[in-house]
Amino acid sequence: MPIMCVVQLPAGKKREQVNAAIKDISDALMRDFEAQPNQVRVTIEELPKGRYMAGGVMDYEMTGFDGKN
Repeated sequence: MPIMCVVQLPAGKKREQVNAAIKDISDALMRDFEAQPNQVRVTIEELPKGRYMAGGVMDYEMTGFDGKN
């Protein structure tokens, strides 16, 4: 049975950062669950502005969401 992990994060991260995160997460899942590479699926979903809220604050109002605040 596959192990699946979905990560959501603000859009705009560098490709190298996303690739490193996918590899690190995949490695951890394979190690911790003694899974084979073909059993692990990791997906990164990038969230555009206006699609995220935490604690009643919209993403574009959060410091550091887009690197401009």
